[in-house]
Amino acid sequence: MIVNKPRVSRTIAGLYAVLVAFIGVLMAVFVYLALPLWALIVLASVEVVMLWLFSSIYTAAYVLTDGELEIRAPLLIGRGKTVPLNAIRSVERTLIPFGIRLFGASFFGGYYHIPGLGRAFVTMTNFNDGVLIKADVGNFVITPKDPDGFVRTIRDRMGPREG
Repeated sequence: MIVNKPRVSRTIAGLYAVLVAFIGVLMAVFVYLALPLWALIVLASVEVVMLWLFSSIYTAAYVLTDGELEIRAPLLIGRGKTVPLNAIRSVERTLIPFGIRLFGASFFGGYYHIPGLGRAFVTMTNFNDGVLIKADVGNFVITPKDPDGFVRTIRDRMGPREG
């Protein structure tokens, strides 16, 4: 079993940190101004979700076994996915594509419609290490550390393809 922890970019981590800090400041202002309790509860709930998402970018992982690839992702972006290696049609390096979000609660992942590809599950912790996996069970864009090595390892484990 190979566990690949993705590299988290400073930009993505920084954006989450800024959002968490901003919501914290808003909560302090609401307390100071004695604004309605319901508004503070809403902000506190958003803060908890943002902290969970912020921590989840550091727990994302891609686990490769002899028979499958497991994409570990939090529930709010669509939960983890399992891709049988015998269902993978192709795996290749890619630029992080532009897409239209279909489902997901963070910019770090979820389901997207990617022009020219269609629907894809995206788990993105940085903007440089994209790997596109096309499989019978769907399309996936992930960002493993050492993407070239990860692509080679998946191809090696997939074995020869019948043509």
